[in-house]
Amino acid sequence: MTPYTGLLFFYILALALVPAVALGLAGRSLRGYGLAFSVGMLCILFGLNGQLLFLAVFAAWELGLCGLFWRLRRRPRPALWVAVVLALLPLALVKVGEVWAPLGFFRLMGVSYMTFRAVEVLLNCYDGRLKSLHFGDLCYFLLFFPAVSAGPIDRFKRFCGDIAAAPGREAYLELLRQGVWKLAGGAFGGILLGGLLQAYWLAPLPERGLGATLSYMYGYTLFLFCNFAGYSSMAIGTGYLLGVRVPENFRQPFLSVDMKEFWSRWHSTLSTWLRDYVYSRFVLRSLKQRRFRNPRTASYLGYLLTMLAMGLWHGLAPHYLAYGAYHSALMCLNEALDLHWRPFKKLKKQGAGQLCCALVTFHLFAFGLLIFSGRLF
Repeated sequence: MTPYTGLLFFYILALALVPAVALGLAGRSLRGYGLAFSVGMLCILFGLNGQLLFLAVFAAWELGLCGLFWRLRRRPRPALWVAVVLALLPLALVKVGEVWAPLGFFRLMGVSYMTFRAVEVLLNCYDGRLKSLHFGDLCYFLLFFPAVSAGPIDRFKRFCGDIAAAPGREAYLELLRQGVWKLAGGAFGGILLGGLLQAYWLAPLPERGLGATLSYMYGYTLFLFCNFAGYSSMAIGTGYLLGVRVPENFRQPFLSVDMKEFWSRWHSTLSTWLRDYVYSRFVLRSLKQRRFRNPRTASYLGYLLTMLAMGLWHGLAPHYLAYGAYHSALMCLNEALDLHWRPFKKLKKQGAGQLCCALVTFHLFAFGLLIFSGRLF
């Protein structure tokens, strides 16, 4: 069983959300039930998929690492990197297992998103951004069910702020209204439109030929947007019903006038996570230690590192690495044009220029998704 697909899943989800709605309308805290809901849904989901043991080991591993590092958070920087590497180890095993048969048995749905949650907690512990670490809140954050399979990627402090107190009846009524709307809209986009695009556009296309490849590029871009944005919307809606204001993940990305803006609109919780915890840390550290004569070198290498990390996050297959390298080149080009070609900034602010830039940006991204799909490999 896969989250947000099939009548059985939605039947179980609806039954499990009834107590949450009752508590919310009564103005009661949803913190305890939300944790119980997440653990119960994960046990059902992973139990049916034969992954329950892996989930238990993974959760114990990540929770133990976070708890131990909280006690050792004032240790030197090498301790942080050891903790981060250990936190990333289960994700690495899953990704290696996708391309290497001996480790193929190690599979865990949602491991990417849960791992990023754990790494964020470790980095915030080291940076001193967390004043306390409540074990129950940490469990709830790491195992938060609505966003386990396709995001969005929340932040620990923001999440804890939502669950700290009951939202109140009036506030919950608004969350309930928005949540149901997002669930319905997400099902329409992710299941209905995505299914139609797959069945009537992508599936009939021949595997070879320039025309078929171009058609596939456009169809796959629209399919992935409907599918991914739809599933994100359903996750957000479910979170709302639990009293958690899960952040938005897609904000009209095809209106973007350059790739930098695009990544602030498409899967924005992933791109901002990578910006804050990979790009910014690398660039600031490089500038502080004066690793490069030209400060822009740090920025360009930061984009390379960040986008390659994004590619690896999807998998170790060559097309994922090529996808990351392609977007690192686009981000560096975007930065160079902003810095050295003044007409570029003016073009993005004019009516006809904005349309032109949006069309170019769309096609650059669509070609990137063609690489991502593996059709060219």
